[in-house]
Amino acid sequence: MRIDEMTTDSFRQAVMDGATVILPMGATEAHGPHLPLGTDTFQPEYIAEEVAKINDKVLIAPTMPYGQHSSTKNMAGTIGISFDTLRSFVTDVLNSLVYDGVKKIVVISGHAGTSHMCAITEACRSVVEKKDVRIAFFSDYDIASKLIEIENDGHGGMVETSRIMDIRPDLVRSARPVGEYKSHGYIVLKDGSACFPEGMAGDTGKASQGFGKEINDYVVKAVSEIIRKDLS
Repeated sequence: MRIDEMTTDSFRQAVMDGATVILPMGATEAHGPHLPLGTDTFQPEYIAEEVAKINDKVLIAPTMPYGQHSSTKNMAGTIGISFDTLRSFVTDVLNSLVYDGVKKIVVISGHAGTSHMCAITEACRSVVEKKDVRIAFFSDYDIASKLIEIENDGHGGMVETSRIMDIRPDLVRSARPVGEYKSHGYIVLKDGSACFPEGMAGDTGKASQGFGKEINDYVVKAVSEIIRKDLS
């Protein structure tokens, strides 16, 4: 159940009954000519909703649709926030949930940029160190990669395209681009988009709704198990 659709009384009762809260962390970011800017938001939201269908003691917090970006920072449509803003936001939300009595929280990020993940990790750690709460944090791609690893596939690639074809097929364009992540070694770049000349990485020609569903189902089951085993 979505927290923003509940009343104060129903939320309080659910927390008293031992509810686990999932906080989906999204992003608004360029994903090439074929995928929507909300790709990194739609994926964790979908996972949260499907997990909640399996476990009636799961509540879904409103999604944060912005993240910290480097490689796509200067691409049209990317809306980013700073490392400190992201860390502070997540810290405040987690503290608020804990203040309300929540004891188990799962933070799922659809965006897996290094600085983005570090900011959220720091926020989760700061709360766990001071509060009586169990928090699990990961990108859904941490889990998806355990099912299958495709060489040279990454941001906006075959895996991500397939997942969005399953979740929001109406938003996937007909283009099936091929892109490459270009490393610049130890050089600190002024414009990180040089790493993504095509705005994505991978060969989307083999993307399919069926493959996307296989991955999404796998992630849903894995997250459900994390809640059942690791947060119990």
